[in-house]
Amino acid sequence: MLQRALKLRPRLSLFIDEAIEKDLNPADSISKDDWTTLQTVHDLLKPFWKLTLRLQGQASNCKYGAIWEVLPAMEFLINHLEASSKIYTHRKAKHIHICINNALMKLCEYYQLLNTSPIYATSVVLNPAIKERHFDRNWRGSQEAWVLSTKEDVRNFWVAEYKDKVITGLNPVPEISQSEPSKADEYEDFEDYMYNLSPAPATLDEYDSYCKERSLPKAPPHLIQYWTGQAVNTPSLAQMALDLLSIPAMAAECEHVFSSSKILISDHRNRLKDDIIEANECIRYWIRNGYFD
Repeated sequence: MLQRALKLRPRLSLFIDEAIEKDLNPADSISKDDWTTLQTVHDLLKPFWKLTLRLQGQASNCKYGAIWEVLPAMEFLINHLEASSKIYTHRKAKHIHICINNALMKLCEYYQLLNTSPIYATSVVLNPAIKERHFDRNWRGSQEAWVLSTKEDVRNFWVAEYKDKVITGLNPVPEISQSEPSKADEYEDFEDYMYNLSPAPATLDEYDSYCKERSLPKAPPHLIQYWTGQAVNTPSLAQMALDLLSIPAMAAECEHVFSSSKILISDHRNRLKDDIIEANECIRYWIRNGYFD
């Protein structure tokens, strides 16, 4: 609404001037200071609007609506309000300054609630272009004390829920008669040497190895596909990544499905069963996203 009003400011000003000529009290009109305040409020709220639209997306490529974006998004907004509070000081714009501080206080309150679950921080680490350096680089000042505890929480979550929980399956090998040695047995040592099939020495666990590796210079275009490809070498870590990164940041998509279903189930279709409704919604989603030619 603010964006629309600012865009139509010349027409609204003309309308107000005509109303003043008739019977409108000039004190009830929108002054230049009022327009300046509206522009300021619009600029302050614009980052909130943009990030809300981003996080209510479908996260089709594991971004624009993925859970790993929640923590950085809230930090971005907190930084935005802190910087704005220094610009619109109590002396320069008292009412704006108070509004910013109230918003900052409430946002920090919600930000603190993210600590109740390690999933938000863990999902950030599972972006191979970010990893744990997000905490080292961005958590400064009073937040610096959180770095070690957050890393420990993420690691404890990994150990408790996923470490060594996924084992890659092996293809069954047909039984060989033990009556006489086969040619494969005769050359077993050579095969081990040639293909390096001898037992590998113990290595660091998957999560430690992942964190010690250098971060990618750029995030993969599709994180789900990236971790699917990593399942061969790090099956347990890949399973954790696939489980967490597939969580949407918001429930907006679910609400879209409910709204669409409400349109489908009309008075003339009140006997549709759940399997038909489910199939219809799936097909509608697939067509809308171009899965069918």
